[in-house]
Amino acid sequence: MNKTFSTLVICGSALTASCAHMDSMDGQASVTESVKVNAPVAEVWALVGEFNDLNRWHPAVKLSKQVSDRRYLTLQDGAEIVEEETSRDNNGMNYSYRILSGPLPVEAYNATISVTSMGDSQSKVTWQSTFDAKGMSRPEAEAVISGVYRGGLDQLQRMY
Repeated sequence: MNKTFSTLVICGSALTASCAHMDSMDGQASVTESVKVNAPVAEVWALVGEFNDLNRWHPAVKLSKQVSDRRYLTLQDGAEIVEEETSRDNNGMNYSYRILSGPLPVEAYNATISVTSMGDSQSKVTWQSTFDAKGMSRPEAEAVISGVYRGGLDQLQRMY
């Protein structure tokens, strides 16, 4: 009985480890980053809420050009990302978009940027997304996207 129990424990441990590994490789990834900004919500939304103004507050973006509901971002290294705005709520101070093409290790990428009030003179900017990892593991892709978000959000914090 002891030998059978030990075998079950070992098999169960192996199965659990295998499932944990599969979870890190498959499934949809998600990233959420946020920052407090020392400025009123309306002022922050006036900058962050403009779909075509990412180059004004994200240091990786050299140029942004909008045509209809699409923006074409030229990065500092010359790479291009094409994104499409999918929804907008100016009263709720948020918009969503998806990536159509670009160098990031993602596909089926959908994101939302929102600004909320934290009192008269502070705001919170949140950037969140879901996506499938492309060309690397889910944790690696999440780390890349988290770094992209931190770059922009940290810059926003420095601007105010």
